[in-house]
Amino acid sequence: MDSYRDESGYLKLLEDVLENGDEKETRNGKVISSFGKIISFYNIENRFPLLTSKRVFLRGVIEELLWFLRGSIDSNELKNKNVNIWNGNSSREYLDSIGLNHYKEGELGPIYGWQWKTFGKKYGSDEKGFDQIRYVLEELMKPENSRRAVISGWNPTQLKEMALPPCHILYVFYKNKHGLHCSVSMRSTDLFLGLPFNIASVSILVHIIAKLLHIQPHAISINMTDLHIYEEHIESVKKQIKNQIEEPPVLEISKTSPSVECSIDEKIKWIESLCYEDFVLKDYKHNGVLQAPMK
Repeated sequence: MDSYRDESGYLKLLEDVLENGDEKETRNGKVISSFGKIISFYNIENRFPLLTSKRVFLRGVIEELLWFLRGSIDSNELKNKNVNIWNGNSSREYLDSIGLNHYKEGELGPIYGWQWKTFGKKYGSDEKGFDQIRYVLEELMKPENSRRAVISGWNPTQLKEMALPPCHILYVFYKNKHGLHCSVSMRSTDLFLGLPFNIASVSILVHIIAKLLHIQPHAISINMTDLHIYEEHIESVKKQIKNQIEEPPVLEISKTSPSVECSIDEKIKWIESLCYEDFVLKDYKHNGVLQAPMK
């Protein structure tokens, strides 16, 4: 598996796929595709991996992640905040086209938030389900360095009820003397629009959990199986590859976290109380927006 590191590695990954990938026809268009790559970022406390070779929509990243962490599956909550990343997959036309005509517009089914907060719960039922965020915190708080701090988004029994099956399907957390790490597995990766978003989102999640644990956020890695560049994105990708890389910014969470000794309920309440304004980004220099259609 080829390995890449930092933003320079991300640009090299784009270049490698453009030059060596396979042209393929897919469900939603022509792509240049490759398989089996990994990208890593370290010291994310002081070098937050928000790409600088193009501007990344951080507010959208934060609002979506907090939406997941609340367990929401209603895209109207994001739309009302002018975050439109889920509009295409929750429109009346799209839902009808995949047989979910009984869903309300904006309803996405048991996607990420449902799996993270109520895994195993029958969609539409009053069952409780399994809260994987609570579980991961409990595992990470154990003194014996648990190897079971895992969040799974892949539930094959509910795929047909989802407006879109999850792309980032597995999160594994790890602690050591440097702080908190997270490795994410992705079954499908849109390299130009999706991956920069995912890199920032995973890093913010590590910041949130590390702050609750009163340790440092340290590193992330993303393991990609099918990774691809859409035909419509190629020209923008070529421009980005030529752009200058700036020094990465710093991200801080201004909201004071509860003490280590407080209950797990208080920790969960703190997570669910977070809002966009609690995140402070410092010294973000970038090369401006590069436009491309979402596929």
